[in-house]
Amino acid sequence: MPLYEYECPKCGRFDALQKLSDPPLDAHDLCGAKVRKLMSASAFAFKGSGFYATDYAGKGAACASATPEKKGEKSEACASCPNRAA
Repeated sequence: MPLYEYECPKCGRFDALQKLSDPPLDAHDLCGAKVRKLMSASAFAFKGSGFYATDYAGKGAACASATPEKKGEKSEACASCPNRAA
């Protein structure tokens, strides 16, 4: 079940665990004030392989382990890295 965020003018923000089919809350259970539903960032978790830099043995590993010879210079491996800073 998703966790929805609401704002109460008296109590502030609070979360409510509701089904997708449940209607939005009209009033806060604790104080009875009218509440409004907020748009909040969704939470998700990466599971499995392929989501971390250590999972890639290709070009990204060369860029992550390369160290420039002089300050301000980039090695040849980092120049072709898709994750390099612009």
